[in-house]
Amino acid sequence: MSDDKQEGQKTVVSFIVGLLIGGLLVWAFSGPAASAPKENDRNDDETEEVVEGEELEVTEEADEQKEEVAAPVATLPVGDGKVVVNNQAAGSVVTLTSATYPVSEGWIGVRDYQAGQLGGLLGVSRFSEAQGLVPSGVALQRATVAGKEYAVVVYTESGDRQFNLADDKQIDSVFATFTAQ
Repeated sequence: MSDDKQEGQKTVVSFIVGLLIGGLLVWAFSGPAASAPKENDRNDDETEEVVEGEELEVTEEADEQKEEVAAPVATLPVGDGKVVVNNQAAGSVVTLTSATYPVSEGWIGVRDYQAGQLGGLLGVSRFSEAQGLVPSGVALQRATVAGKEYAVVVYTESGDRQFNLADDKQIDSVFATFTAQ
């Protein structure tokens, strides 16, 4: 009976040691070097469309672009709400010519626009009078395509400083349209 007890203890100890070694290996190989593939790693045929009710995933690369186009400037022009966007080359950033925002804090976004109907959301950039964030453009998760029309819209900010279609409501107006060339 003593031999059976020792064998059982050896089995339990071996199992625990195996779990520890496995855990250490998982920890070692899932360090900061492991990350999700960036948008540039995807196949060009793949497109990502965000529809109402879905959350827009912001990649690390898009965050860097947002910081570039939403760098703090003097003051945010707040008023009736008017955006001017010229037709521009297709790409991953939409440049704003000028803007007067209808609210003092929120998001300016670019959506597909076809036959007077709004489609998927391509990207958003935050603006804030209190923080001095005045975007000169909008970094996109999906690039514009030459020959297609797009709309610039404004969303409110729910207070969490994270864009979410469920919480940040679109102001019922298309502020500008443009065609990618």
